[in-house]
Amino acid sequence: MPYRLNNPIPLPLENLAPHPEHFFHPSRIHGQGHVARVIVHSFVLIDALGLEEHAERVWAAAYVHDIGRVHDGRCRDHGQYALARLPELPHVTSLLAEGGVSAEDWEGISVAVENHCRAEIPRTHPHWTLTAILKDADGLDRVRIGDLNPRYLRFPESRALVPFAEALYVETHKALRPGPGHFAALWTIAQRLLSCLP
Repeated sequence: MPYRLNNPIPLPLENLAPHPEHFFHPSRIHGQGHVARVIVHSFVLIDALGLEEHAERVWAAAYVHDIGRVHDGRCRDHGQYALARLPELPHVTSLLAEGGVSAEDWEGISVAVENHCRAEIPRTHPHWTLTAILKDADGLDRVRIGDLNPRYLRFPESRALVPFAEALYVETHKALRPGPGHFAALWTIAQRLLSCLP
C-alpha cells in the first residue's frame, strides 16, 4: 500500500508544529524536531488507517504532547504537564482552534496526551484509537534514541513505517535547525522519503 503525506489541517505548514519558545524545556530530544516528526507520522498514519475523522484531534495531541516536559528523562506525568502549560500559551490554543479543534475535542485530546507516556488504556475506551495513533506516531520517533521496538506499535501500518521513521530522523536531525521554517523543510524531505517506500 502506498503511504501518503497530506495536510488535513487548514493552516500553512509553518503553523503545524510548535516553535522552540512553546516548550518549557526545549531540547534536541523532545523539542521541535521530535514533535514535528511525530506530527508527520500522525498524518501518514491517519491516511493509511483511513481515520481522517481523527485528524484535528491527533494533530492537536501531537502538537502539545511534549511542550510541558521539564527534563528529557523518563516521566509518566509529562502529558499532564503539557496540558497544564496550555493556559500560559493562549496563542497555541487559538491556533489549534483555527486548525479545526473544537471545545468538544478536548476530552479526547486530553486523554491521548495524558496517556501517551503511560500504560495502555483499554481498547474499549472511547478514546483508544486517538491515543493509539499518538502513541504509535510518538513511538516511531524512538529511532532518535535507538530503542524502537516495532512489536510495541499497535498498528501493522505503523510497523511498516519504521524504515521511513529511521530515514526521516537521519536526514533531518542535524540538517534542520529549530525555528519557524523547520516544519515546512521537514515536510518536503518527508514527502520525498515516503515516495521511496516500497
